[in-house]
Amino acid sequence: MSSIRSLTIAVCLAFICIKATYGADCWSKNACIDTSVCASKGGSSQRGLCSGASNIQCCSCSNCMDATTCKTRGGVPHAGICSGAASMQCCKMGSVVEPVSGTTPTNRMLTDLADILRGAGLTVVEVDGWKTRGHGIMASAKGILIHHTAGPATGDFPSLRVVRDGRTDLPGPLSQLGLGRTGTWYVIAAGRSYHAGETIDNSIYGNSNAIGIEAEATGVPSTNTGHAYWPDVQYQSYIRGVKALQAAYAIPTSRVLGHKEAAVPAGRKPDPNFSMDEFRAALNQ
Repeated sequence: MSSIRSLTIAVCLAFICIKATYGADCWSKNACIDTSVCASKGGSSQRGLCSGASNIQCCSCSNCMDATTCKTRGGVPHAGICSGAASMQCCKMGSVVEPVSGTTPTNRMLTDLADILRGAGLTVVEVDGWKTRGHGIMASAKGILIHHTAGPATGDFPSLRVVRDGRTDLPGPLSQLGLGRTGTWYVIAAGRSYHAGETIDNSIYGNSNAIGIEAEATGVPSTNTGHAYWPDVQYQSYIRGVKALQAAYAIPTSRVLGHKEAAVPAGRKPDPNFSMDEFRAALNQ
């Protein structure tokens, strides 16, 4: 008799445990959608939080942002699986690819960087050893990240040594390319460089897949408006150089981001201190 009673208690406890696990509600009843629809929106599904068929699950998004910002960053916004205002939508990256010329390099050193920039009529300095410098080969060149050095206030490219050799906490190279205040380009590394950190999509903007450009600037004041704190000759050279890289490597403008746009968590990086919307508009002219 006691064994039957014990078995009943065990079954009841198991039932209670199951109810405790699956009895919670989805964060929004409107987020109980088909798993395939959830995936197409860039979300992830969690079972047991919605009633109905097994394919109806709770959909949530880990990359919610303003829809306009999403489009600026080259993604496609999807409504319905983010909390907050209607403008807060799930940003599915990598869905917008503009037609461009060129060929995306894969699994190689970018030893043609100097030739690409010279072909655009730009002044180029090849730093000794650049063709073999890097933390391994590049998996691809699908994106370009725009940086500033936050370096000294004078000199053309005084941050060269740091970008080439790194810091005590991070070995160089820290970017493939540098840009001086005179508009001169410095080709520093052909391989993978530690410039990106964690990004919104490492398959496009991570160190293995994105070209990093460190342009000399103090970085102050921090701003997202205009480019008033940059010499015009440097700013125009920045545009010309990036356009040349885009054309050579088939990189659409939607995949040219400021480090401040690509870095996660949001707000981790402030560079560059100019308007990326204005910069991208210039790339399309």
